[in-house]
Amino acid sequence: MTNIKAHNLPFLETIKRSFVYSVYNFSLFLKVASVALFLVVIEAFNDFPILCTLGEGECSQDTINTLTSLFMMFLSIGVIVNYCRSIILKSDIDFYSWSFIRRSLWYLLASVAFGLFVFLPFMLFAGVYGYILQLFGWGEVDAVYMLLVLPLIAWIIYLSPLFMIFVAITVDDKSMTIKEAFKITKGNSNKIFWGQIIMMLPCTIAIYALGTLYQITGADTYIVKFVYMFILLALSFLDSCFKASFFAHIYQYFTFYQKKKMKL
Repeated sequence: MTNIKAHNLPFLETIKRSFVYSVYNFSLFLKVASVALFLVVIEAFNDFPILCTLGEGECSQDTINTLTSLFMMFLSIGVIVNYCRSIILKSDIDFYSWSFIRRSLWYLLASVAFGLFVFLPFMLFAGVYGYILQLFGWGEVDAVYMLLVLPLIAWIIYLSPLFMIFVAITVDDKSMTIKEAFKITKGNSNKIFWGQIIMMLPCTIAIYALGTLYQITGADTYIVKFVYMFILLALSFLDSCFKASFFAHIYQYFTFYQKKKMKL
């Protein structure tokens, strides 16, 4: 019976619990997102470069924009690291210790490695696929190229158990190898993949709506730009918290039953 439960993630219950946890522990979101105040200052003194993501063709790759993007990425990782540790280990928020920096750097390296796992084989497949299309004279048919989306999604679904390693990094779990991640999540790849997609939907839709409003109304004054920037940052970090909540909960679920199974 334990074996069955360990390999059958209660999908809807986990989604619900992850959202509910984030809402009922909103103070945790405020704590982990408080580090973004430094980014708010940077944005405010540099004419809000982050708002270019809401506009149409307004982004310029200058030094400030590049640094802001990198800082934003690292802060998002920091939010996920702290959020996962708070859920799993009940740890205090930490953005300044060497341990935090180490975990965040390992998380970043794992993200890069995951990207390589996803896109290198896919790019090889796409290259062969494109060559075959050109060989038969179908190289200009966009609808045919769109079919590549399906194998890409299938490949990411297959690799979804690797998300367990991201959580393991945040809690210093060195026992979570690639083999172990696939073993304890066997049969749940679809649930892990589509679960994170669902967790992303609320903030993704909200950011899209914010971008639409921004393009319609514009932002000619400093105050209006500040409000748009503040809302965009809040939604971005809330999205990180939603995903972290989901990953932390599935990590707890699978590792709990795995440890229980080992004791039998």
